[in-house]
Amino acid sequence: MQTLPWYKQFWPWFILSIPAITVVTCIFFIVYSVQKGPDMVVDDYYKKGKSINLELSKFQKAKALFLHGDLTIDNDLVSFLFTKGDASNVTALKLSFYHPTLKANDFEMTLTKNSHGTFTGFSDHLTETRYTVFIEPMDQSWKLKESIILPSTEAFKIFPDYK
Repeated sequence: MQTLPWYKQFWPWFILSIPAITVVTCIFFIVYSVQKGPDMVVDDYYKKGKSINLELSKFQKAKALFLHGDLTIDNDLVSFLFTKGDASNVTALKLSFYHPTLKANDFEMTLTKNSHGTFTGFSDHLTETRYTVFIEPMDQSWKLKESIILPSTEAFKIFPDYK
């Protein structure tokens, strides 16, 4: 019986294919992770820290004004109604939607006050996912924050954290 040379047999190629596939897979994941890096990295940590302190004072102002409201999202219609607090001098609100991990899903919108006292606006950016929503007047004097999960049939209760 005549034996075949090693390069014409199945088992050496099978054994060599395992490390070769591992190397190719590692190269793929390295290239993918470099191209799709995290969006949450901040270049200037000192300035970011200073802005966080400024943000905290805006939340404290919302607590002092005792602002509460209901945020309703129905398809593309977004509406906000104050249920407590003095918001009579507010004519428009800025809503900022932040996705937890994907910066491409972040967006802002403006809600204007109608004759019933409800702030409304339309957005075609809403997707079925989790968002952190920041609500503030156009003069940015105070700020409210809430985490929401879309879609939802009920209104989201927005209130300052009184801890």
